[in-house]
Amino acid sequence: MAVAPEQSVIVVGAGPTGLALACELATAGVSCTVLERRLTPSAQSRAMGLYSRTMEVLDLRGHADALAALGRPVGRMVPARGAMVDFAELDSRFPYLNVIPQSRTEEVLQQHALGLGVTVEREAEVFGLEQDGSGVTLQVRSAAGEWEESADFVVGCDGAHSVVRELSGIAFRGRTYDIAPILADVRLRKPPPDDLLLLSGRGGVMVSVPYGGGLYRIAVARRDRPWTRDPVTLEELGDLLTRALGFDPEPYAPEWLARFKIHQRIADQYRTGRVLLAGDAAHLHSPLGGQGLNLGIQDAVNLGWKLAAEVQGWAPADLLDSYETERRPQAERILQTTDRATRLATTTSAALTALRRTALAKALSHRRIQRFVGESISGLRADYARRGVRGGLRMRAGQRVPDLTVPRAGAAPVRLYELMRDGRFLLLDLSDDGRAAALTEAWGSRVSPVRVGGPLPELTGVRTLLVRPDGYAAWVEGEEEPGGRDERVRDALHRWCGVEGPAPQPDPVAAGHADPVTAPVSEPESARAERT
Repeated sequence: MAVAPEQSVIVVGAGPTGLALACELATAGVSCTVLERRLTPSAQSRAMGLYSRTMEVLDLRGHADALAALGRPVGRMVPARGAMVDFAELDSRFPYLNVIPQSRTEEVLQQHALGLGVTVEREAEVFGLEQDGSGVTLQVRSAAGEWEESADFVVGCDGAHSVVRELSGIAFRGRTYDIAPILADVRLRKPPPDDLLLLSGRGGVMVSVPYGGGLYRIAVARRDRPWTRDPVTLEELGDLLTRALGFDPEPYAPEWLARFKIHQRIADQYRTGRVLLAGDAAHLHSPLGGQGLNLGIQDAVNLGWKLAAEVQGWAPADLLDSYETERRPQAERILQTTDRATRLATTTSAALTALRRTALAKALSHRRIQRFVGESISGLRADYARRGVRGGLRMRAGQRVPDLTVPRAGAAPVRLYELMRDGRFLLLDLSDDGRAAALTEAWGSRVSPVRVGGPLPELTGVRTLLVRPDGYAAWVEGEEEPGGRDERVRDALHRWCGVEGPAPQPDPVAAGHADPVTAPVSEPESARAERT
C-alpha cells in the first residue's frame, strides 16, 4: 500500500454501533476516526429502546446514567392478550426497557466520543477500499472533493446497505419478508396501556411503545399489505390500528410516518483481513422485539477491547478472531427467534393465533418462566460460556458478571461496573493473602487488581475472578483448587492479557476520569477541511 496508515482505526458509520465502538477504542488509548456520509444525525429512527444488558455494558464506561435520564423506563411487556413479562423481576440496575429515540442515544455517545478525542467527520462518503498486510486505504468523497484515508484497521458500522461490506466482498445472505410494516411516531387520543404492547392475529401484528408526553412509537404490519412506495397516510394507520386493537385509538399529530421492508440476513464472515463488520452491517433481522440496536452496541463492546489489544500489540493469538466466534452465534440466535416470532405473529390461521395466546398466557403465569423470558429478551441470559461445562461454582468463564457491590480492603465499597470505567481487565482477589492481585503488576496497565475486603455472596466458593473489559468472566478460580496457584494465575493472565510487560497508558480522559456529559464536546476540526 502506497500510503502509510494515518490512524489506528477508522470506523465507518456514526450510528450507535459505530460511536460505541469509537468510545471503546478511545478509552483504550487507540486513535480513531469516524466517517459518516450524513451531514447531520437523523432525527428519525426505527430503533426505540435499550434493554437491560445493553444499559449494563454502556454503564461499564459511564454512558448509562445519561441515557437513563433521557429515556423513559417501561417495566412490562405484553406479548399477547392475557400474557405479561415483568422486567421488574430482573437482577439488574436497569430492570426495564429504556425507551429512548436512537437519535438521543447517538447524541450521548457522540458527546462522549468527542470528549475522548475521537474525530467524527461528517459528509464523508466511502466509495473505495483497498487493503494489504500493513493496513487499509479508503477512498472518500464529499461535495468538496475526493481524498484518501488510511488506517491499520477499518470497521464497517454503516448499516444494512454497508459499503464497507460490499467493497470487501463479504456476502450478505438471507431473504426479504413479504410484509412491509408501517412505522409511526404519533399521538393517540385513546391510547392502549403504557406497556410494551405486542398484539397479533388475523394476519397482522402491532407493536406499541410509549415514549412519554403522549407520543407513541407504533409499528404495524399485515400479510395482506405488501410493499408499496405509496406514502403512508394517517387514515391508513388508523385503519390498521383499529383492526389490531379492536377500537379506534384516534391517531393524530404524527411526527413520522414511514413504510419499510424487513430482512433476515447475516454476513458470511465478520472479518476479512484488516476489515471487520459490526451492527446492521453484519446482521439484519425482523424488528419484532426491538433487538437490532441492542445487538449492535453489544457487538461494539465485544470488539472494542479486542481490536485495541491487536493494535497495541499485546493481543493473545486468536483474540481478535474470537469477536466473530462469540458474536455471530448471538446474531444467529436472534435471527432465528425473531423469524419464528414474526411468522407466528402474522399467521392468518385463527386457530394458531388462539393457541399462541393461550400457551403464552399459561406459560407466563409461572414466575420462573416469566423471569426466564424476561432475562432472555433483555439480554441478561446471553453469554459466551461453553455449554456443558459447569463445575461446582455459580460463576463460570464466559458468563455475565453482575454489577456486584465490592467491599474493598482499606477503601469504601464500590459497584463493580464503576471499577471498569477505564476499559481494563479487572481481577478480583478474594483470598486473604492478596497474592493474585500482586501478580498482575507484571501486566502493567492492562489489568486493574482489587483485593476484596469482605464476603461476596454472589461469588461463594470463588477465590479469584478475572473480568473481561466487556463485563464477562474470563477466568474463575475456586477456593478448593489444589496448589500451584501462582502458575494458574499467570497462565490465565497470559491467555487473556498477553505476555508480561507494559502496554500503552490510556489518556486520563480516555480512561474515564472526565465526566462524559460535561467533557468538551465541540467537534474537532474536520480533516477534510484542513485538506481543502
